[in-house]
Amino acid sequence: PTSPPPIRWALGVAVLAACVPEADVKEPADATVPGIDSGVDTADPPGSGLTHAIVSTVSEDYAVGALATVSLAAWAVDDELVDTSGDTVVRTAGDRVFRLNRYTLDTVQVYVPGDFAAPVSEFALADGANPHDVEMCGEDAFITQYGRADIAVVDPGSGLLVGAVDLSAHADADGIPEASTLVKAASGHLYVGLQNLDRDGSWASVGGAVAEIDCASRAVTRSWDFGDADVYADLADDTVVYVHEAAVGLHRLDPTTGTSTLVLARADVGAELVGLAAYDGRAVVATADAAGSYGIGCIDLATGAYTPVEAVDNYLISVDGSADGEAWISARTHWSNPEGTNGLRVFDIATCTERTSTGPISTVLAPFSVAFY
Repeated sequence: PTSPPPIRWALGVAVLAACVPEADVKEPADATVPGIDSGVDTADPPGSGLTHAIVSTVSEDYAVGALATVSLAAWAVDDELVDTSGDTVVRTAGDRVFRLNRYTLDTVQVYVPGDFAAPVSEFALADGANPHDVEMCGEDAFITQYGRADIAVVDPGSGLLVGAVDLSAHADADGIPEASTLVKAASGHLYVGLQNLDRDGSWASVGGAVAEIDCASRAVTRSWDFGDADVYADLADDTVVYVHEAAVGLHRLDPTTGTSTLVLARADVGAELVGLAAYDGRAVVATADAAGSYGIGCIDLATGAYTPVEAVDNYLISVDGSADGEAWISARTHWSNPEGTNGLRVFDIATCTERTSTGPISTVLAPFSVAFY
């Protein structure tokens, strides 16, 4: 696995499950497909220009993976395009797709969107880097490294390391702050969630933070303490950053004023948030309780109102949001239902309704992470 066992770690948690046959996929309203109800909202996306989802998928035993694409117009799957490791995530940053090969591999491939025959660059990070997320600042790619106390700054065209952001001042006694999720705000600053887990003490949180990074100086300019932290962006409003603190709940961080506000307490959900996709003041989330049971819910981020949608018998591995206002949930079979269905479930964030109502979008291997181009 990429990280310790706690269920909160939905970005790369390794859980075993079985692959199952393909399920029906919702087609757009103008398609003629026998047996498919076209009553789900399939209106054209609001001008984002996105055409495809790129999906990293993984085998039951996490030994191998592959890349797949899904067309956003018809949800047609083009599967097993490129072989990957069993711990690979995909991200879109700038005009490139990044493939981050995490635990033990520590490598990155950079692709032109839609052309996955060969990367435009391929490079290795430092041993044990465990790359987790990436954002572009100017011409440089800033890559968080879960196993190191710095963020790598790389020229994505050449693959050359051109700098680093030192995070050592924010690390706990083991020297590693566990930098994971990364978002870019309208100010041009980057915000990174630092989980600060005690590697010598059962990976318990010992006090994380969110660090603000100035792209030009490649330095931390401000930080905010949280018990631990994952950060998320509202894809329609990049003036705020949402911070999930596992033991407390979801906070709204206003970079302009430097203040944070608790939006939703964990006690009001009864479970941890293990994934979130926000768009225009609303969010779709995946949750997991202490017994390992997963669910899907929605949040009005203005009021903090939480609406549980469904308890599921799947592991919910990740929740990835698109600029079209959709949340794509990667789900795989759970120990409680080993004959269940793997696949991608798609929700409209604004209305908190599922578009894949007749069954998930199915890939040969189970979905692991999703990005859009």
